[in-house]
Amino acid sequence: MIDLPFIPIDMVKSAVENFAVIVALLLLYYFIPDTVRSRSKLLFSLCVGLIFGFIAFITIPALWQALGAAPAAPLLGFDPLSLAGPTAGAPLQDLGNRILGINVILVPLSGFIAGPVSAVIVAGALLLGSLAAGGPPQPMDIITLVLGILLGALFYWCRTWDRFPRSYLVQVILLGAGFALMDSVLLVIRSQDQASTGPGTLPLTLPSFVICCVGIIILGLIVGFIDRKKQAEKEIRDYRDRLEGLVKERTTELRQANSLLKAAFEATADGIVVTDTEDVIRGYNRKAARILNLPESPPQDAGESRRYTDQIVASLSEPEKVIRHFAELAASSGQVVTTDVKFTGGGQFELYVHPQEIGNQIIGRVWSLHDITEQRMAEEALRSANNKLILLSSITRHDILNQLTALHACIDLMKENPEDRAVPGYLDLMEKTIEVIRLQVEFTSDYQDLGQKEPVWQDICQVFLAAAEPFANRNITFSCDTGALECYADALIGRVFYNMIDNSIRHGGYVSAIRLFLEKADPDLILVYEDNGIGVAPEEKDKIFLKGFGKHTGLGMFLIREILSITGMTIRETGIPGTGVRFEIRIPAGAFKFRPTTGK
Repeated sequence: MIDLPFIPIDMVKSAVENFAVIVALLLLYYFIPDTVRSRSKLLFSLCVGLIFGFIAFITIPALWQALGAAPAAPLLGFDPLSLAGPTAGAPLQDLGNRILGINVILVPLSGFIAGPVSAVIVAGALLLGSLAAGGPPQPMDIITLVLGILLGALFYWCRTWDRFPRSYLVQVILLGAGFALMDSVLLVIRSQDQASTGPGTLPLTLPSFVICCVGIIILGLIVGFIDRKKQAEKEIRDYRDRLEGLVKERTTELRQANSLLKAAFEATADGIVVTDTEDVIRGYNRKAARILNLPESPPQDAGESRRYTDQIVASLSEPEKVIRHFAELAASSGQVVTTDVKFTGGGQFELYVHPQEIGNQIIGRVWSLHDITEQRMAEEALRSANNKLILLSSITRHDILNQLTALHACIDLMKENPEDRAVPGYLDLMEKTIEVIRLQVEFTSDYQDLGQKEPVWQDICQVFLAAAEPFANRNITFSCDTGALECYADALIGRVFYNMIDNSIRHGGYVSAIRLFLEKADPDLILVYEDNGIGVAPEEKDKIFLKGFGKHTGLGMFLIREILSITGMTIRETGIPGTGVRFEIRIPAGAFKFRPTTGK
């Protein structure tokens, strides 16, 4: 075997073989759980000590010699003095007591990594190996172990010192150099004690120094690499856990926000439709589905959205007006547009169109339908009532002035010829004129409240029966078959039924039954009033609603027609003479509804 200067080949070969085993076993360090390091330094130190101690124990040279390994070249561990060769003389220590080889570097290294406890455990494992090999350890071996423990502990504590180098590589190099220098000094001392001083002692110190220093550096770097890898894995796990927690938290927040938005989306009294920049419907709430008669679920594609849009346009009373209003609305326009739309079913809505934006980019539009049906009906009813009051006031004033003119004429005639035989006739005419004026004044009290209050939804059956109560002693049977019908009518609707009943009693002759019921006339509804009196002559069916026509004041049926017309209702007489009257009140779509009833 050819030796290199100062480094015997056998020594290098033995060290490399043993070092390879140590490196392989050192990978056990990777399997120390991260929770051990994080929970307790002492527990981590014990784990490191046990692993390094196990590696040191099975790499004791004397132990393998005892098991029958070749005595000339220890399989595990090395002793520079024993590898000097024939030129250095016979071996200077009994191979059976050799416990230290390259495995001795595990003592300071374990102390450097996990503290003095782990270093003591490794040293104890080496001493135990000495006993297992059949002999007590050498004094110099014990000194080496003690110094290794102290050196490892010193570096472990120095790592927390601010002035100590922070680079892990520099720390490992200093540890390796320090222990190698200490081991080399002990080697020189041991060779002198055993009278082996000669030209071969110094050359053997250099390879021992190199092997110890390089061994600690390599093993330290391996441990550092494992620590960094485990730290990186821990950071990745922690980051993943934080990310998963953040995703879970954000998901919960998004679900809550989505739930809140959905609740607000559905709770609003307005119908809301959301479209994109291509006018494709992306969603709507249940209110919009009811208003527009759409399915509960939004369209799945552009084709289905187009069918929905065509259905909406077909339900508009004036689709051309609405389409023309929005035709020039650019997709990038951020303006808010509003207009009124009417549907064929009678509903009237105020339409607001708001841009939907993300940042400064418009991604669609929100169409809001606010029901103003009752508001517009009330406005129209009040406007109609006001016009009727003006008209009625004008007519009544004109009638009273005519009567006053006739009264003045009679007075003038009487003044010219007080002894005229026609004076009593003038007095009768004056009395009738005054009575007509009185009736005209009374009529003003009937219509003075016309349109004073906003029309409201009223239960027709309850209003009819309430109007019939004053006639309870007339031996007339009243029946109402209108169910849960409610009408949007002026507050004087009760006066309509009262006048109709009064008219039946005054002019019906032998009325004993009055009935109120319904007939369908899509999209409108017919409210029918019938009695079993003598009815109305054909030539009078249209005249009875004229002001002043009739046998009494001639104002009752006229007032009925005016009250009904405030909310768009009309009345006509269609009965057969001799079988009773039949008044048909046509209620337009949108001015009637049926109150929900709950069955037991």
